[in-house]
Amino acid sequence: MSLLAKRSLIKEDKSNIITLGAIAKEEKKKDPSVINSTIGMLFDEDGKLFTFKSVDRALNELTPDEKYAYASTPGSKEFHEAIKRWVFRQYYDEFTKNMYTAVMATPGGSGALSNTFTNYLNENDKVLLPSYMWGNYKQFAYENHADFETYTLFNENGGLNLNDIEAKMRKLKKEQGRIVLVINDPCQNPTGYSMTDEEWVKLVDLLNDISSDGTPTILLHDMAYVDYDYRGFEATRNNMRLYEKFNENVLVIMAFSGSKTLALYGVRIGAQLAISKNEEAIIEFSRANKFSSRAKWSNSTNLGMNIVAKVVLDDEKRKEFEKELEISRKTLIARADAFLEESKKCGLVTLPFQCGFFITIPCKNPDEVYKKLTERKIHIIPMGNVLRVTISSITLAECKYLPSQIKECME
Repeated sequence: MSLLAKRSLIKEDKSNIITLGAIAKEEKKKDPSVINSTIGMLFDEDGKLFTFKSVDRALNELTPDEKYAYASTPGSKEFHEAIKRWVFRQYYDEFTKNMYTAVMATPGGSGALSNTFTNYLNENDKVLLPSYMWGNYKQFAYENHADFETYTLFNENGGLNLNDIEAKMRKLKKEQGRIVLVINDPCQNPTGYSMTDEEWVKLVDLLNDISSDGTPTILLHDMAYVDYDYRGFEATRNNMRLYEKFNENVLVIMAFSGSKTLALYGVRIGAQLAISKNEEAIIEFSRANKFSSRAKWSNSTNLGMNIVAKVVLDDEKRKEFEKELEISRKTLIARADAFLEESKKCGLVTLPFQCGFFITIPCKNPDEVYKKLTERKIHIIPMGNVLRVTISSITLAECKYLPSQIKECME
């Protein structure tokens, strides 16, 4: 008889990303010629982790108390202000004047997602997830005694499948009387797809229609890669302005990742940022998520919060950081352009891509292709019926080299 509780008997982390990434890392230690295209971190052209001088400077200026002391569970006022100013950017004044907002510090974007699943899904409710997704979404659902439904991400034209999103939302509305929809945009993981302005307008209209009769509707906007969109920092915030059109039955919760934006992967700092026209919804958000944070991790890292606050709220550091972030964004764009150009030349088909850390390739036998590629010293991630290539972790030359190798191993 197992000592585990009944719900824990089936628990097994079946995600192969960390496992295969560890294998690739060890192989590369033995042989530097190995191509490790597995883990979602940004590396420079010399194969070293991409770091920001402005972030390092902020870190070095922290006092021992700012680094090591306990933080409050929700996070400091300075951290909250920094998150709002960074995420809202040109709409900061407009949003803080016309909408109700609140911030909750979390360990990375993962904590923001987990907290949201905890507090907005009843037991056995289903969260609505994209058909191509970061697999941890499913684990967050199970851990929070919930389930999931998927919507087909792409329509026949390679755009967002709003028709299927609507059909699935109406189904869940009828079955459970509430909607929690996850949208990972821009630079969707794993496809690299970014929604168009028109798609955002239609999505907002759809959510307003679904919730018009009082149905609780939560848009969980996973914005982990918001600062790597090819359109630039300001453009990625333009769609957020549509949040002002939501009725009072819609709550938007943005999952911000300091891991990705500031390359603070191991520091584990992120935030839930809620925005609504409904003041009571924001009061409830703060109360419930503070309780859950305290119950799960007690408080987030003071070190991470103070780095974010010092970088964002200091004009000089922020401007320096923005210049460095622009370099990292352009590095990704160059790699993506090279990979896609070579893919076109050799006939390698990819899923719709605009920007981001990953490019995804439809594949009937991904595990077999993975094994063939490892024989060529190439490590990527097989996922279900696709192969995920992490362009953030490989060089421009490797981006040019990989498509033909993948194509050959698929034939």
